[in-house]
Amino acid sequence: MEDPISTKDQLRSWVQELTREHRRDLLSILEEDDSLVQDARVEMAAEQLRLVCQDRKLDWDNLNESERETLLDHLIREDVEATQAGPPPSKSSSKAICSHCGRELTPHDLYRIYFSNRRPSEGYALAKLMVLDTEQPNAQFPLLDEGEVIIGRLDPHRGIRPEVDLSAYDPASRVSRKHARILRRAGQFFIEDLGSANGTVINGRSRLKPQEPL
Repeated sequence: MEDPISTKDQLRSWVQELTREHRRDLLSILEEDDSLVQDARVEMAAEQLRLVCQDRKLDWDNLNESERETLLDHLIREDVEATQAGPPPSKSSSKAICSHCGRELTPHDLYRIYFSNRRPSEGYALAKLMVLDTEQPNAQFPLLDEGEVIIGRLDPHRGIRPEVDLSAYDPASRVSRKHARILRRAGQFFIEDLGSANGTVINGRSRLKPQEPL
């Protein structure tokens, strides 16, 4: 008794029977279907992010790609912070649900779907950098356990995307595009001025020398 042919082997045999022209048409159809599926997944992620934005008084459709990427980075960092002691940060009450399996989507899921293979900024948050004397929302930024944090202002045309983007809190543009950076060494945080136009002052007294971490 012969073993039953597998579905894959059966499909391969059928494809081999097609003429070269028909085989090319079949591949074209399959590629188009993959593209349509990916477009549908991206639109599904965008719809979920529109709901998230509503609670944050933001309009997803009016954000540019850099602002969308920054928003998703913040969502991921908030999830990281929520694993630590103390009350979790305020987050959207709207749940992002996968339309295929019904599982709640995480910010990592939405990032992968919307930005494909781009890698989000993530890590374990040890402290927060807070912007004082402002009524703007989200005026705090997590400091992670690895790498460095650039403080400055967003400039997508020059490819400058600082982890701490102070554009919304600096209408007078006193902060340079790449103003300063915070780095962690031997368990301590240090700040370094990156040659900014207006300099970096610590505790209202000490002005940092450029490229000399303190």
